[in-house]
Amino acid sequence: MKKLTLLFCLSLVIGEALSQQLELEKTYKISRASKRGELSGLDYDKDAKTYTLTYLTGQKKQGDKVVFKYEQYVFDNDFNFVKDTELEEEADIMKKKFKWFKFKGDVYTKTGNTVSQQFMGGMVLKRKQVTYTYRWLLGGYTRKTELLEKVKPRTEDGKSYMLVEYAEDDINGDLYILTTINAKMGKGMDGVGDFTLLKFNSELEQVAKLDFNFPYKQSLAFMEIIDKPNPEDYEEFGIDGFNFVFAPSDVYGKKLTDPNNNNYTYVKVDANCVENEKFSFESPASYWRIDQMITGNNGEKYFYGPAQAGKDKYFNKAVAAAAPKTGGGGLIGKFGSGETKFKAVQLMKVANGKMAYLTETSLDEFKAKQSFPPSQRKTPDYEGREFGVRSYNFASNGDLIILGQNYDRNKEKGTINKFEDVLGFHFGSDGKLRAQYGLDTKEDGKIVTQSTDVHYGISTTTRITTTITRNFACPQQLIEGKDGKMYWLLREIRDIREGKLLTYPRIGSIDLKTAKVTNLTTFGRGEGFYLNPNYPTLETDKGESIVFFGADRPGKELWFARVKLK
Repeated sequence: MKKLTLLFCLSLVIGEALSQQLELEKTYKISRASKRGELSGLDYDKDAKTYTLTYLTGQKKQGDKVVFKYEQYVFDNDFNFVKDTELEEEADIMKKKFKWFKFKGDVYTKTGNTVSQQFMGGMVLKRKQVTYTYRWLLGGYTRKTELLEKVKPRTEDGKSYMLVEYAEDDINGDLYILTTINAKMGKGMDGVGDFTLLKFNSELEQVAKLDFNFPYKQSLAFMEIIDKPNPEDYEEFGIDGFNFVFAPSDVYGKKLTDPNNNNYTYVKVDANCVENEKFSFESPASYWRIDQMITGNNGEKYFYGPAQAGKDKYFNKAVAAAAPKTGGGGLIGKFGSGETKFKAVQLMKVANGKMAYLTETSLDEFKAKQSFPPSQRKTPDYEGREFGVRSYNFASNGDLIILGQNYDRNKEKGTINKFEDVLGFHFGSDGKLRAQYGLDTKEDGKIVTQSTDVHYGISTTTRITTTITRNFACPQQLIEGKDGKMYWLLREIRDIREGKLLTYPRIGSIDLKTAKVTNLTTFGRGEGFYLNPNYPTLETDKGESIVFFGADRPGKELWFARVKLK
């Protein structure tokens, strides 16, 4: 039995602003085999009140059977060691025992489809074969893709299509392609700029088609897949339909241009390419960059993104102006400054096929509703520039809190120079902004690694050192308590080891009644222990508390910490 260390059990009186208290912290040293292996599963038994950690440590063939070797560690609800076991079992038995064990054989293949656009021609559909090879040390599969035959679909009158967007169903291999007619000299412009959704089965046979009908030419402003979960594999999703938002375009001349450039259209389509919801709405800004559609607790849909309030450009021209100078952004031959200064944020709610509300929040309002931890000197703010959204979170009262992080981007290369402050946008159930939260991170997420290659010549030795700088966004999440608060967990990035980020937790809270944020408390014994990247928090029945789980830097010693939230 390995050594179990009780670090301390105490109640910290941190003051009224810091209600999170470290209640219990323990560590446990695992075997060398487990350290070399991979923590593949972590299960909590609610009846026995125990945690079971499973490490895969080996794999072998026995005839036509695949056998895995693994070690298990069991801890009680207070992280006391109960037992450890070394086992060997066939893969088929393990699949019945563990939900997380998704072994499908040493090697298996799947066929699917993909699509690409030829530079001067039409789009090309390609069948592909993906070979999956199991690597037990990685706890999953690596993949290799081989392209097979090609198909060039055309209209009934022989015209080729131009690719706009596409999506593949991971379950059955169906391929959905949003297209328009490919413009060619001497072929006329009939149908060019009109949108068509095509559906192909896994054999690349066209099985459904939808022609979108609009009185004027449109730009695609947003497309979102409606996922259909695969009950047999939680990592795979099928397609149950799409949500589209279109905006007026002025590319094709005055007669084909909607005089109202704020006249957006929402369309919902099912998996058979049948249109079942559609309405037009007035966007406060003509350029609304919809970043995400979020599904609410009751199936309602929320569309969120920044907008160029006060500008009168058509959507297509605003997108072109925002494209990087080096190209990209889905545009051909139209390059702008590479950065857009947005003046507002828009949020739209759709319920029962109708728009429930559409709100516009200006930068002035964001500024007026700032809220910071009381002890924080820095006052980070959303200024309408680069901002990476990390998560969308609904509270039980219907409020929506959007978490993200400011970052600085290289305008020429398009790469991120650094990540900056963490922000939270708190919207009420009516879509109006309640508060803008700003947190100053302790770590900048910048990790610099060096490697040296030594070259030996006849009379000389040359050393070449390569330095690589990488920037990582701070992982974060919200956990709702029963006390009317949302607990904000930051995973501050200290370093990286064997491709995995070493992070430690800081936690504060948002009061849903007052829309105020508290100071943050740091856990993790300084540089000693870091959160597990796959299981940073564990389930518990200890009331209003959160359990952090991780290990030391080498991965030899497990770390458990239970924090009382109030």
